[in-house]
Amino acid sequence: MNILWLDLNSSYSHSSLALPAIHAQCNDSNSWDVLRTTINVSVSSIVGDIVDKKPDLICATAWLFTHDHLKNVLSRVKSVMPNVIIALGGPEFLGDNQNYLFANRFVDIVFRGEGEESFCKWLNVFDDKRQWKDIVGVCYLDIQDKYIDNGYAKVGDFKSLNPPEDSEFFCRDRAFVQFETARGCFNTCSFCVSGADKPVRVLPLERVRERLQSYYEMGIKSIRLLDRTFNGQSSRALAMLDIFEEFAGKLVFHLEVHPALLSEQVREKLVKMPKGVLHLEAGIQSLRQNVLTLSKRLGSLEDSLDGLGFLCGLKNMETHVDLIAGLPGYTLPMMKEDILQLAAFDASEIQLELLKVLPGTEMRRNAENLGLKYAPMTPYEILESDGMSVKDLFEAKLLSRLLDMYYNNEVWQSVFREIMLNENEFLNSFFDYMKKLDVLEKPISLENRGLFLYNFLEKNYPSFMTSISMKWIEEGLAMGKKPALNMKPEHVKPNIDSVKVAFGEIVPEMRFYSFNNVVYGYDRASEKRKPVFKCIVN
Repeated sequence: MNILWLDLNSSYSHSSLALPAIHAQCNDSNSWDVLRTTINVSVSSIVGDIVDKKPDLICATAWLFTHDHLKNVLSRVKSVMPNVIIALGGPEFLGDNQNYLFANRFVDIVFRGEGEESFCKWLNVFDDKRQWKDIVGVCYLDIQDKYIDNGYAKVGDFKSLNPPEDSEFFCRDRAFVQFETARGCFNTCSFCVSGADKPVRVLPLERVRERLQSYYEMGIKSIRLLDRTFNGQSSRALAMLDIFEEFAGKLVFHLEVHPALLSEQVREKLVKMPKGVLHLEAGIQSLRQNVLTLSKRLGSLEDSLDGLGFLCGLKNMETHVDLIAGLPGYTLPMMKEDILQLAAFDASEIQLELLKVLPGTEMRRNAENLGLKYAPMTPYEILESDGMSVKDLFEAKLLSRLLDMYYNNEVWQSVFREIMLNENEFLNSFFDYMKKLDVLEKPISLENRGLFLYNFLEKNYPSFMTSISMKWIEEGLAMGKKPALNMKPEHVKPNIDSVKVAFGEIVPEMRFYSFNNVVYGYDRASEKRKPVFKCIVN
């Protein structure tokens, strides 16, 4: 049998673990092949590539942002190749799949839950639908067109699974790899598919160390840890941090922590971690206790705020923080106040997203009682909640874009945060200004972002214009535009004994420009537009 796995991703940098995770468990004589592509490739092109491979079975994982493209591709393939079997899995199928299978008859079977064992068993009987009833976790329409639902598949022993990197289909050439060190979650968040997966299952620590060593030997540099329970147990978190420290300078780790559950021992360890080893995601979702309670998220708000302040204050790692618009009980004014508080914490990034009411979650099942209305198609985005109207949620979407353009941008972040914290009405007034310009849903260059902000400050907060100008100059943006118009050429180099050097050093053939009491030096031999020297004149 010729098995083709369609590895359809949202971008080239992503790669699904599903194929190597399943292939590593299957000891069979079938011919396996993979077609790696993205949603940016045309449907017709992908269909043509699939048909050329003449598969007997096509498998794919349906993700939130790839599912529609996947259906467009596979429905066409089925029209050309009516005898091919199409099998799908992934988080899209954690809920009731009956309507899906009747509406998408080109799909023969979907897998719910963990597929490593159930898929391998199904391969032995894939060509005899009468035997599919014996496979746990599969949903399909039988030969009488009756919906069959075989529940949820769960592997017998998570820690004994063959690792994905044992498969020839494990991607070693991406910017990062995902490493699943645990399954399940101690928390009970009703908006998350992991909340119902209990008990938590973890890999032995020595197994973690061995696999990290193998990743390093493969030339992999960045690890995204799939472990929503990382600091749920303090002793394990400490042991994991010790292992990460062993790979300092070799690997960088991205992981999610719960700020309310940081023990003193874990805090002490985080303070001592080498710089650049960790990149943290602090799950907070809202800074309101009523919202967290309605969402069934464990951990008190008081403890979360204390932990968040600690994490954001660490200078040896970045901490990104997330907010979710549309959660029950959350209002737009609350969310704007939370953004200001996160900026005051000095969060490295504020990720504002709209709630996705996902299949298989408690929030999806109770959406009507919670006053939630959501899109029936991917990505199941919240349309209206008990606290936010349709218009409010659109505002939240635009505000997310504004934060990405300025607060989450390394060039403008420090200045933008400074203004936010010193001028209470700045965020609202600048947001209104950008909405009137009708630019928040359009691509905007780094330079134009600076110009929009500069023009707004010129009329409303002129005391901050110098900060914008200096950022503009130091990023090497156009000298002939407003933020840099006051730069003047200096024909005499600064007296190094009477100035305070901020960065760089004076070299021969350097040209100088002054801006207020600052002198910048540019290397004539370089094509770079950024200054290589800066000093402050007393």
